[in-house]
Amino acid sequence: NAYTLSLEPHTSYMSPRVSENFDISMRLSLEGIGAVLKGDNEYTEVLRTVVGGPARQSGGIHAGDRIVGVAQGDDGEMEDVVGWRLQDVVDKIRGPKGSVVRLRILPDGSGADGPTRDVRLVRNKIKLEDQAAKSSIIEGLDGMGPVRIGVIDVPAFYRDFRGQSRGEKDFRSTTRDVRKLLRELQAQGVDGIVIDLRQNGGGSLIEATELTGLFIPSGPVVQVKNSSGEVEVEEDPDPEEVYTGPLAVLVDRNSASASEIFAGAIQDYRRGIIIGEPTFGKGTVQTLVDLGRFVRGGEGKLGRLRLTMAQFFRVNGGSTQFKGVVPDIVFPNATGSEKHGERGLENALPWARIDAAEYHPLGIGSLKRYREHHQQRVKQDPGFKYLAGQAELMKTLRDQDTVSLQEQRRKEEWEARERRRKAQKNAYRASLGLPALTDEDEKTAAKEDEAGGEARKEKDDIDLIGLNEAARILADYIENQRMAVQVR
Repeated sequence: NAYTLSLEPHTSYMSPRVSENFDISMRLSLEGIGAVLKGDNEYTEVLRTVVGGPARQSGGIHAGDRIVGVAQGDDGEMEDVVGWRLQDVVDKIRGPKGSVVRLRILPDGSGADGPTRDVRLVRNKIKLEDQAAKSSIIEGLDGMGPVRIGVIDVPAFYRDFRGQSRGEKDFRSTTRDVRKLLRELQAQGVDGIVIDLRQNGGGSLIEATELTGLFIPSGPVVQVKNSSGEVEVEEDPDPEEVYTGPLAVLVDRNSASASEIFAGAIQDYRRGIIIGEPTFGKGTVQTLVDLGRFVRGGEGKLGRLRLTMAQFFRVNGGSTQFKGVVPDIVFPNATGSEKHGERGLENALPWARIDAAEYHPLGIGSLKRYREHHQQRVKQDPGFKYLAGQAELMKTLRDQDTVSLQEQRRKEEWEARERRRKAQKNAYRASLGLPALTDEDEKTAAKEDEAGGEARKEKDDIDLIGLNEAARILADYIENQRMAVQVR
């Protein structure tokens, strides 16, 4: 990868293990026992078990338990896995659906010499539902009025290519899941919908095209230019427009690749309001080359080359490469850095432009008044004040170009930053009607967050700052449209 990264940031070698994990992330399923594991010193610890998985159904494996031995089948020898790397233990536990694996468990709270128990499990197909698209409804916020906003969180553009190639009619994909969620939200009577693409690093180009097609009647979605200069226009493959109502797309600096295709197309068609931060700026297309194809009997054993083959362009002719998608309504910089994303990577390709495709914008009118209303709210909103304070702290730390050689001085500087950070956090919590956090609270929260427990609520609350504002912006738009209809 030292060589490939000298060419551009997204060409790289993927080992067989990395390739397998990539495939799992695309199809949102694996064959195993349904347990989330972590390395804890010499042990492999169970963080949590997946609902419906063999580990949960067995009743013999719980969060905090440590796996000290693994055996294959009913008669295989139990291997001691204490001191093993986490991924090596995972490889031993995963296996084909229907096969047997036996685990030796050291219960949570037991010492190293404590009693163990053996648990027999039959591996099964595990669906990774926490990584799939999901929906919720926002209503009753201050300044929203009697408007109900549906939210669809899309964490990735996934598609089960293996299931599709096998002819499975119900293979998993982002578009299929979102189509179902759109219909459910409309049945619940929402007035508008926000598609949340924050932290969505991309995925399948096909999915970006098909997902866009759920919101437009027909037409081009993205243009792909290969290394020979040939341009192919990817069209909406389905004339069905599943949702025609008010739409917003929420993005941040980690929304990349397929996310930028979708957001860019919605913006070019003037189909919805793009809200949030400028996106990552990854406008290149990669293909996967199985290196085992070139060696007899090596298929799947030598890994893959992730190779940049083309660059994609919006239907207006502009690229998302380097610059990203600039939202219609821009949130304040939450990181304090202007170098995030493609702009901060070495050897990144420059921005470019080609001829626009033939398309027909739908039109959502001027957004000036909604920008002004947003800016007024941000000045008063405790959440945005908190994010601004955190961004300033991060920027101060990044800009610091000297470090004291005196340990006591470094400790004092760290403590001063911590006091400032905690003061900002507690001011924000006070605005939510929550008690101030103590040092012990923060330690407990960090441990619970690692285990996927209730402490994730704090992060969710911070994520809601941007999501709630996106809902208010869309509600503002909906109310204005209703008033315009009444005036007519």
